[in-house]
Amino acid sequence: MSEEVRIRAAVPADAAGLLTLVKRLQQETDLITVDEQLDRLTLDKEAAILERLNTSGTNLVAVASLDTTLVGLVTIMEQTPAVGELGIAVLNDYQGMGLGSALLDLAVDWFTKLSRLQRLLLTVKESNQRALRLYQHAGFQIIARHHDILTMTYKNDQSESASQ
Repeated sequence: MSEEVRIRAAVPADAAGLLTLVKRLQQETDLITVDEQLDRLTLDKEAAILERLNTSGTNLVAVASLDTTLVGLVTIMEQTPAVGELGIAVLNDYQGMGLGSALLDLAVDWFTKLSRLQRLLLTVKESNQRALRLYQHAGFQIIARHHDILTMTYKNDQSESASQ
């Protein structure tokens, strides 16, 4: 592939591409959860949501783009004032190219340097060894196991030391 994939924060102009990406990801895997109201979102509403999320300091939506086509996504969604939930998804055709790692690196960098969150959480199937290794390599630690679902956490040491 001669074209270059870019990793960047999503912008309101990505609304249509993001809705298309999420629908494709839903068809490719059952490992992601998506708001059931996705089909009712207009492009204007999605654009406004992206703008609001990415300026909140507690939420992040970033994408992997190939030219104008979105091929991957990372989100951090605030669950409580101190905790955000991390999610990463890459289209099947683009897996194995390091995009998941690049998206995770961007998310952790944003989390440690720009967010007001103190901790990230994620869930991953224990059988998804590729993702599990990626998260552990980045510093996530397993804190709970429910059947084959692992809950992992990553703490923002800078936030904690600054607040003490």
